[in-house]
Amino acid sequence: ANTVPCMMPYITAFFMPRAAGDRPNVVPEGAVNFAFLGQFAETVRDTIFTTEYSMRTAMEAVYTLLNIDRGVPEVWGSVYDVRCLLDATTKLSDGKKLTEMNVGLFEKIALKELLKKVEGSDIEKLLKEYKVI
Repeated sequence: ANTVPCMMPYITAFFMPRAAGDRPNVVPEGAVNFAFLGQFAETVRDTIFTTEYSMRTAMEAVYTLLNIDRGVPEVWGSVYDVRCLLDATTKLSDGKKLTEMNVGLFEKIALKELLKKVEGSDIEKLLKEYKVI
């Protein structure tokens, strides 16, 4: 029999849709001597496919099972920091400012109107500081 693989089950598993309960908690309820570590254990406010995720699950397991009163380091809050998002936007645009991009007439007019509205504001300062405009 011939087998034709459709996908690589291990690498694509990271990117499959999932719901609460699809992955076990790091320390399941009632567990006293085992835990799940790594990418396929559930922990809060983190994104899998990073080394930090694996480290946090290990720390969470050790601290929980050994009753150590110490918190696992917080996930870096870049997703909530507009400065990080502006910086990423510029980098994803190969360093081009919004005003330098080759866009259509409608987009140019919309950008011009938007820039008028933020002129002199803290928003304009941020956009300039992070080279978005």
